[in-house]
Amino acid sequence: MTKLAVISDVHADVHALRDALVQIDRIGVERIVCCGDLLDYGLFPDETLSLLREKRISCIRGNHDRWAVASGSDMSGCDLTEISARFLDSLPTYWRKLVDGVRVVVTHARPETDMKGIAPDAPDRELRELLDEAGADVLLVGHTHAPFSRRLPDGRLVANPGALLRDPAPGIDVMTPGTFGILDITGGNVAFEVRRATGGVLVDLR
Repeated sequence: MTKLAVISDVHADVHALRDALVQIDRIGVERIVCCGDLLDYGLFPDETLSLLREKRISCIRGNHDRWAVASGSDMSGCDLTEISARFLDSLPTYWRKLVDGVRVVVTHARPETDMKGIAPDAPDRELRELLDEAGADVLLVGHTHAPFSRRLPDGRLVANPGALLRDPAPGIDVMTPGTFGILDITGGNVAFEVRRATGGVLVDLR
């Protein structure tokens, strides 16, 4: 049995990140992966990046991270430190791992772009095409802030843990569920659940 914790769209909310890490530690996982968008909307960009580095969380680059590298600051106007800029610039655009025989791929929005998200109600045909394009049995994404888990008839899975962002800066109007995901792979069988960073409460995805 292997468990992966999946976070996404942290958006500089270091407090939600800390809370999620407490819950993840209680659950017990082999690894934590992040689907990108580490910055913007929240108030603590450098603290967030520092904690992600400290915990050695496998992060990929989201569109907000890409913009921050290009501009040298986040959308709230906070200039990036040199170490933060180097960290963001080093991030890959995808993460791929064979986990207990299951091909797991992490991208930000979808394999070919970090800007077009996958809707929770996307047709099965679209999800099949995305899984085929990624060469994945499990495709984990972020970007939309909308948590979901979709299992296809062939057993493959596309899932989004939602946004870890819980407390954006004043005046920011975005979806902030404050959630993370747990991917459980046991004997080739795959399950995905979403929990709140606050208290670890299970989210009903139906």
